[in-house]
Amino acid sequence: MKQKPLVSQEDKELFHMGFRVLKEDQHEFITYPANTSIRIWRSIREADSYAPHFHSAVEVLVPIEGQLYSVIDDTEYVVHAGEMLFIPAGCTHSLRMDVGSVRELILFEMNNVFTLKEFGAFRQMLAKPIYLDMEHPAREGVREKLMEMIAIHRSGRMLRNMHCYALLLEIYAQLGESYLTMSASQTEVNAINRQLSGEDAFNRALDYVGENYMDDVTLDSLAAYAGFSRYTLSRMFRHHTGQTFTQYLNRRRVTMAEELLAGTKLPVTQVALQCGFNSIATFNRVFREVRGCTPTQYRLIYDESQRR
Repeated sequence: MKQKPLVSQEDKELFHMGFRVLKEDQHEFITYPANTSIRIWRSIREADSYAPHFHSAVEVLVPIEGQLYSVIDDTEYVVHAGEMLFIPAGCTHSLRMDVGSVRELILFEMNNVFTLKEFGAFRQMLAKPIYLDMEHPAREGVREKLMEMIAIHRSGRMLRNMHCYALLLEIYAQLGESYLTMSASQTEVNAINRQLSGEDAFNRALDYVGENYMDDVTLDSLAAYAGFSRYTLSRMFRHHTGQTFTQYLNRRRVTMAEELLAGTKLPVTQVALQCGFNSIATFNRVFREVRGCTPTQYRLIYDESQRR
């Protein structure tokens, strides 16, 4: 029996655009140019629309002329020129643009750059769309940084990925400051202050995971290192990251596996072992849970996108 191709010809037609849609569940798979985890599309004056979909990347809509329409969780956002909309990773959304409009669409991964403890504190803000209308106090500063980021990304300059993520950190710092003054309740502000000032031991635990993810790190061994009980550390992971310890560790391992799959020719089994997975079956299962495809599919899709 002839095996169905892993990637159809129809899917391959999308590679030059940088993505493949996994049609069965509205999952859009993002690929990136070499040596970067940011992709930017400019659409000019043609009607454009995307059916409801989701992906692992954060999406930022930046209209230059005209306006964009996006539906997120049954709420329609009309984003005019000069405004911006940040759509969280994993959030199902649609997009439409009228004839005559011009827009920039930015996609980036919330990768290891975003493990700073401040991002754990602002988890509630990051989980929702962020709409910067013309009256928003952070709009002008954020837009300036986004336009600078777009210019750097297109310049092809050395270390452009690092420069772009440095700007993203500045952007999220501005968004966090405006959130504290505009949207957060006093209870949440107090909780954020406590979290940012009193969680050094937990941050050391996160650093330990980041440095030792390839080893047999367990909740018990990490609790002993950080000086917490197993129960307390488990609660702290849920509170500060929104994930269980196992989910956090697996995502860290998958992030590192993505780099090896895209940047080396190591066999998939060797990638699994270097990233802390003790079996290829576990690696395949966890990778699919996090990324929506197997490691082999990820490498194939990434390689195809780079040959275009």
